[in-house]
Amino acid sequence: MTRPRPHRWLQAGFNIALVAALLTAISFLPPDTSLADRQRSGVLKVCVPASYPPLITGNPAEPGYDAELVKAVADQLGLSLSLNVLPSIGKDFNPRNWFLTRAQCDIVAGGVADTIQTQGFLQTLPTDAETGWVGISPTGAMPPSGSVVGVLPGTSGLDRLALSSWLRQQGLRAQLMTSADELGRALAAGTIAAGITERFVASSLSIDTNLNPIFWLDESVFPHYRMALGLWKGDQTLKRAVANALTTLANSGVTEALRHRYGLDGNIL
Repeated sequence: MTRPRPHRWLQAGFNIALVAALLTAISFLPPDTSLADRQRSGVLKVCVPASYPPLITGNPAEPGYDAELVKAVADQLGLSLSLNVLPSIGKDFNPRNWFLTRAQCDIVAGGVADTIQTQGFLQTLPTDAETGWVGISPTGAMPPSGSVVGVLPGTSGLDRLALSSWLRQQGLRAQLMTSADELGRALAAGTIAAGITERFVASSLSIDTNLNPIFWLDESVFPHYRMALGLWKGDQTLKRAVANALTTLANSGVTEALRHRYGLDGNIL
């Protein structure tokens, strides 16, 4: 004997009951008041590093691309801007180790790369700025196998493991640099054949780029990443408002003007 097939309406009824239960559970979640809270306070708090040229410069006359961008976003939202300078930003490539809190900032800017690692901690809204690994050498290219290369990892979350593996494959000997000053001195003294660092760190080095040109590493191996504004996970109403503000600024030509002002047109310098 064949077993009777369950009535199709039974399955449909079960599915409807499951969806209804889920919707009911969602209704008990606390409401997202992130935008309303900002409107109530009248202030948009943005955490930035002390310096990350050209995104954050510390120069009131030309405060940097990200600094001017978040000011324009705040204006679009009808809020005043409060820049909160936190030295912890950029001290580690993992944003989790910057020890940021909601009390300090609504948005994080000036050194946030739109990478998978960053997205595990923050929601991201990409900007027009772009970063990636770059090389610096007298020849404008990587030196031959066996050469010593100074590596300054930077803090934007680029893939260090992929870089380390690639250096080994090329037969290059990596020498870790602890600061931009140390990398610049080593290049000037010729104690390293080339340097590798993150794009914006390279552009801030005190070096003669005619003697030591800066160049992108092989893009087929090392993709470029967009920089971003970071927001706390769950702040959906604030994220939508900021995203809409960025769209308005792009359509009105504001972001293009900022991009040209700070040299973010795709060239390294």
